[in-house]
Amino acid sequence: MSQIGPIVWRDLEFETDDENVYAPKPASLLLAEHAVKVIPRGAHVLDACTGSGVVGIAVAKYVAESQVGVSDINEAALEAARRNARRNHVAVSVVNASLYDGLAKESFDFITVHPPAVPYLQGDDWGLSVGMQIATDGGDDGSRLVIRSIVEAKPYLKKGGKLLLLLPHWSNVPAAREALKRTYRKVDELARKQVEFFPVKEGRPNPRLLEHVKALATKGIIEMTFDGPVPLSVVSVVQASDA
Repeated sequence: MSQIGPIVWRDLEFETDDENVYAPKPASLLLAEHAVKVIPRGAHVLDACTGSGVVGIAVAKYVAESQVGVSDINEAALEAARRNARRNHVAVSVVNASLYDGLAKESFDFITVHPPAVPYLQGDDWGLSVGMQIATDGGDDGSRLVIRSIVEAKPYLKKGGKLLLLLPHWSNVPAAREALKRTYRKVDELARKQVEFFPVKEGRPNPRLLEHVKALATKGIIEMTFDGPVPLSVVSVVQASDA
């Protein structure tokens, strides 16, 4: 489901009219907000799982002399990122990659990533488009790409480099925290925000999927409440490094 007209953040505009591209949501904008605060002048930055490019474009716009690359496995997303970069008059390099595959190791001062993290069951897809399935499918407990994005980032960071992760709490939060603790010496939560669990609004979830996420929440695997028509959860911005 696409909204009418672009999303505006600060003085940037991002298109929302391609149903196969993850358009900016409050979680994306929270990550962008903190990325431009903590990334220093002249940093070499990768925005992985870039979607429409919001975080990488924000860094390119507001962090002076930054060198920004954006990556995604969805070619429709990369085309949207290219269009949004032109629309906002910034330069970013665009790479088709599954997370960090094929990129040069020890290359980046910062890696920002908002990984796919929605819990899926085999055979159930939340009724989203093919592109949005790619952008959101985190496996049975939502953690498959979250864990990979945490662990696999480390070899691509320069000495002293930092991972800036958007962690959706509708994925397996204990598993993500354990992976962060195991992989990095220093882990800090910079911010958190309550948000709607968007697949319920944008997709066509069946009762089996809704019962699945309720069961995960009951077990404490994910964090979600079900008091209104759209479940609520939390997203966190987490910074991790060996510094």
